[in-house]
Amino acid sequence: MKIPTSKHRWQAVVTTTAAVFLTIHGTLAAETAGQWSAAERDGRVEAKRGDTLMLAWQVASMTHPAGGEKFADASAFLHPLCTPSGFVCTTVQPPDHLHHLGLWWPWKFVEVDGKRYNTWEIQEGQGAHVARTAKQLSGGPDKLEWEFSNDTVIKPADGPQATVIHEAAKVTLSSQGKDANAVDVSITQQAADKPVTIVNYTYSGFSWRGPASWNKDNSKMTTNDGLGRDEANGKPARWVMVSGPTPAGSATLLMMSAASNIAGTPERLRVWDAKMGNGTPFVNFNPVMGKALPLDAEHPAASNRKYRVLAVDRTLDATEAEAEWKKWLGK
Repeated sequence: MKIPTSKHRWQAVVTTTAAVFLTIHGTLAAETAGQWSAAERDGRVEAKRGDTLMLAWQVASMTHPAGGEKFADASAFLHPLCTPSGFVCTTVQPPDHLHHLGLWWPWKFVEVDGKRYNTWEIQEGQGAHVARTAKQLSGGPDKLEWEFSNDTVIKPADGPQATVIHEAAKVTLSSQGKDANAVDVSITQQAADKPVTIVNYTYSGFSWRGPASWNKDNSKMTTNDGLGRDEANGKPARWVMVSGPTPAGSATLLMMSAASNIAGTPERLRVWDAKMGNGTPFVNFNPVMGKALPLDAEHPAASNRKYRVLAVDRTLDATEAEAEWKKWLGK
């Protein structure tokens, strides 16, 4: 599929895809309370169950981002991500970090031709992780599936903007019973024209910014090794979860990584402790915390990553979280 070069051309692609989906699965207008549906609205793909928004993927750049033009490249992120009851588990552009975008996965630094570029803090103007196209692959009673095409671009001070990484991200939203939604994210990246190295840094890659209402006093973080928010930073992990209050009770966001299966070693975590942002949840699965990695098929820790995120309308315990990780990877 040819990559659109404008918001309008992208909208045409999604509209065509949605039309095929509607032809197969019926009209959105006729949906009943339990049915899943997908459509393009205002530059993003939205997934609903009945009338409740469950997930949205930002393809077009946000029209009025906080912070102005410095954030004009803000795209390629999931927000909102909701529990089945509709509780929003993600935050976009919080005042303390305007470049935090819900559930998203840019690299902090990429190195090309001996120069490194910051593609995480897009306000620096050095680069960005940007969305290109969205294609719906399937849809059913309890599952929706897409392929999102994204690029990492750099902006050299002495030359034009260039695409250095092509990405295919397969994203599946599925029901895991009455109280849980699962988002499966499979990310495959390859260098565009020149070799790319993912520079080692304390944070980089698959990340989540949690609800602004959660903090050190009302939420709890736990990893598969039983570490909390004040101990988990820098440690390897298969999964990490945060639980906190909702208007209707409680919710848990469980993030799971398949790195130990794919690359032979788990990723390390960058998390905020109780002193950072009053313990507001920030979690990053980082394959380059310890060392830089070439972006090629021989280093799947960077080029081939898989995650599952569960958004649950209750508090999970560690035994349940471990069981979910094993079930997901067939262990």
